[in-house]
Amino acid sequence: MLKITAYADRISCFPGETVDIKVSATGLPAYDAELRRIIQGDINPDGPGYRDELIAVDLGGPFAAREQTIRIGSHGLVDKTARLCPSGSFTLAALIWPTLPGRGRQAIVSAGTAQNGCCLFLDDDAMASVTLTGDGRATTAASGTPCRERAWYVVVASYDMRSGRLSVSQTPVKSFPNIDDLGSSSVPARNHAAPPQAPFRFGATDTEEGFPGCFFNGKIENPRIYDGVHPHETIVKAILGRTATPAPAADWDFAAGMRGDRFSDRGPHRLHGRFLNLPHRAVSGCGWDSGLHRWTEDPASYAAVHFHDDDLYDAGWQTDFTVTLPADLKSGVYAVRLFSHEDAQAEYFVVLAVRARHSRNDVVFVLPTASYMAYANHRLGIDVSETEIGAGQLLQLDRHHLHLQEHPEYGLSMYEVHNDGSGVFYSSRLRPILDFQPKVQGFIGGSGSNIWQFNADTHILGFLEDRGIAYDVLTDEDLDREGVAAFDGYRAVLTGSHPEYTSTRMLDAYQRFLAKGGRVAYLGGNGFYWRIAYSETLPGVIECRRAESGIRGWEPGTGNYWHQFTDELGGLWRRIGRAPQQVFGVGMTAQGFDLSSPYLRNPSSHDPRAAFIFDGIQGDILGDFGLNGGGAAGNEIDRADFSLGTPPHALVLASSRLHTDVYLMTPEDLLDPTPTWSGTQCDLIRADMVFFETQDGGAVFSTGSIAWAGAMAWNGYDNHIAAITENVIRRFTDETPFG
Repeated sequence: MLKITAYADRISCFPGETVDIKVSATGLPAYDAELRRIIQGDINPDGPGYRDELIAVDLGGPFAAREQTIRIGSHGLVDKTARLCPSGSFTLAALIWPTLPGRGRQAIVSAGTAQNGCCLFLDDDAMASVTLTGDGRATTAASGTPCRERAWYVVVASYDMRSGRLSVSQTPVKSFPNIDDLGSSSVPARNHAAPPQAPFRFGATDTEEGFPGCFFNGKIENPRIYDGVHPHETIVKAILGRTATPAPAADWDFAAGMRGDRFSDRGPHRLHGRFLNLPHRAVSGCGWDSGLHRWTEDPASYAAVHFHDDDLYDAGWQTDFTVTLPADLKSGVYAVRLFSHEDAQAEYFVVLAVRARHSRNDVVFVLPTASYMAYANHRLGIDVSETEIGAGQLLQLDRHHLHLQEHPEYGLSMYEVHNDGSGVFYSSRLRPILDFQPKVQGFIGGSGSNIWQFNADTHILGFLEDRGIAYDVLTDEDLDREGVAAFDGYRAVLTGSHPEYTSTRMLDAYQRFLAKGGRVAYLGGNGFYWRIAYSETLPGVIECRRAESGIRGWEPGTGNYWHQFTDELGGLWRRIGRAPQQVFGVGMTAQGFDLSSPYLRNPSSHDPRAAFIFDGIQGDILGDFGLNGGGAAGNEIDRADFSLGTPPHALVLASSRLHTDVYLMTPEDLLDPTPTWSGTQCDLIRADMVFFETQDGGAVFSTGSIAWAGAMAWNGYDNHIAAITENVIRRFTDETPFG
């Protein structure tokens, strides 16, 4: 297991800036730290060899080791105090839609502390219940009837200080014959100190340990507190909007502040609050009738929040030390290496992108950090019985995979589902991301190899170093924040091997850069596939709603297709109307994870416009080698498609053929699931290498394959795939306009 894990407060910075490093270390008395520039991070024995460079800067170690914990589970919090119920009696109410009823105690609304307060919750038997605590005593009432899964209920609890009765009820919003899920009960609870007091929590309660617990799984909408005791039937009507009376003392509106983590109280005391650990917002509520699907058009129908007991946004660790980057540090990919002198296995890298502040090189490499975040801490290879069939080969588990298996608190990737089966909408970098560091082995791709994500992208960095091509680095996060201005001063932009996740501002930036005469080399596959959203108020998090088709392990549910952060329709860029072929010439067409294939040159490769690409290249077979499946075309591959927007003057230079039966086309292309639409005979299963010129002297070169970078690194970068890549970059940095 891993003895050191860590993360930083930022992922991109300029020379001279500071970075806070947050560390948890166990089984060690101390650890040390150093700064290294990452040049080639893959440890595949068939590759060019791991390579980094020590930066001469004192980070202040050694540091005393300490363990820091991660507390998962989302909830809402109001910590402002007000005298809500001067009568001493009160009524609590809310709409709920439980997704895991009967799976332990789950708090709906709680007030005060575990020692002195009240809590409306579902008990172990899924019954609406209420507990009053104080003076060392606790009194509980339960409805007597379990709630059904994924059904809406109005739950109400009240305490009458005069009569000393504690009551609770649950009322289904929709009733069915022979289904009896209406329940209520009342118990004596004399001499309890009553009115609800801060903190107020929604979807969780304070525990004896002083931390939130008893997390709710499901949706909660419009929680309220009333002064005094009111008939539960009257409160049900009020919650469902059938009457405006009585007036609540607190009336929380979860539709307010939708783009961030804040919500409002419409009551007289204005007890506004915030959500912690990012529960799902902009999801359909009790009143949604399928009439409108965009939450901004009907906010009242999207006033529910979907809580999960395994949500995580910010691990909240304390800073162990701060790194001040040297003012003369050149742009590149760096890492703070944490290690132990006593234990060689205790090693962890916190990766950073250092940007160029003023003087810039001609080439900039865009580190696809959004894709790293989408796959962060993924457990795709843990269920080997299923994944090995899909991959067509045995999988390899590294130490970090086993660590994630034992420590679910590190959070989920966007390829997984929550405990209640709902998809993961958000992924954050404010936590240790165990697979975003050099030396980490992948599930597939050969002994010691990581063909996926970060280490595959360092094959490109290592190639640039090998060829002496000066370059700068920036991240997806920079590109989303700054737009096309992030490309100012650069002639050529290089993508990573798998830039799958793209925000609107990112895609706009590429398009505008090309329109100004820029050049883009797309050196990967399955790029620019899903639309994502960054938050303007919450740092370090992305959102993705996998609406309508695409390769996906879950779908967001009807009515939940619009992003919370930006009010944009989620899903495939192709479905949204901006297929990647329109900008890069190619777009996702198929995937397979066993063997990769070579490209075969097409007649258009001999067009004089493409002569510079094939300068010095002999033969028609390209890339019958590589670290990723033994070929340059594989893993996830893209095709040109003139009907989807590949420019009519584009040259399809080469195409792969004869992929194995493991390769299957994307669902968006599989219109009719018959044998003639899938398999190796289908012409759509191919990787296309494409070149075309753009406005004002710009150009695009696309490889259409994740495996391309692994072929570049073959034989120490001494091969014709690397030579083609160098030819493209040298010409793209030449100021001579393309005609």
